[in-house]
Amino acid sequence: MDLQELPARDRATDLFVGTVPARSSQRALSTTVDASTVVAPAIVGVVLAVIGAPGAAAAAVLLAAAALVVWVALLARRGSSLGHAVASTRSVDVRTAAPAGRDLIGAAVGRRLRTTDLSRGRDPLSPLFAPYAFPEVNDRARRPSRFVRPATVRLDSGQTLSLADSLIIGRDPEAPADAPAATYEWPDLSRTLSKSHVRLEWDGEQVWAVDLGSLNGTAVRRGELSVPLVPFHRTPLPPDARLELGDRDLTVGLPT
Repeated sequence: MDLQELPARDRATDLFVGTVPARSSQRALSTTVDASTVVAPAIVGVVLAVIGAPGAAAAAVLLAAAALVVWVALLARRGSSLGHAVASTRSVDVRTAAPAGRDLIGAAVGRRLRTTDLSRGRDPLSPLFAPYAFPEVNDRARRPSRFVRPATVRLDSGQTLSLADSLIIGRDPEAPADAPAATYEWPDLSRTLSKSHVRLEWDGEQVWAVDLGSLNGTAVRRGELSVPLVPFHRTPLPPDARLELGDRDLTVGLPT
């Protein structure tokens, strides 16, 4: 989806307000540091192979490969890396102001990555707007009537969950005593889900989502765009919303 295809109200929001583009010297420093973590052990491996130490050479090459994998994973999920940390920068997708994720290669080839200077401007991953302070409501008013049909949550692993009130999803979720909720333990071998990743709430008319400070974040999928949720901010979801939780995703459906 091209930015021009978005509704006017979405195009009017500058996701990079308050950010400052990184200087060329910062980008060069970041690239040098990241490249050295991969190239240095690779060169050592070549030297060891030449002098007749194949075992040590193989270990050095594996170390270089591991460094490359870690660099790509960090850049895809956090928009950062060792080089970015040294240079105080972050690289994000220009369409979403969020890490490129699985589309990292496409974003890099399509020149959609923007590197910002964290020392002189706003981190693009920080909240663009201050979270709205919802008015206090009594518990009876907040909870849906028992006669209201529950919403449904369809997981990418095939399960369908019932959302009658509040539900916390994660690898090993726990509901706080002051905000009770049902919990669902979602097995995740990729380890991209946090223990308590997201809280879903259904009030009979609207489904709300709250990212519980998860490591890999929660995003609402809109066509080809992923819009990240502000952690601990209660956000209304559109009908049949698709949420991305790390490398997992789910769809929330309203009762018909």
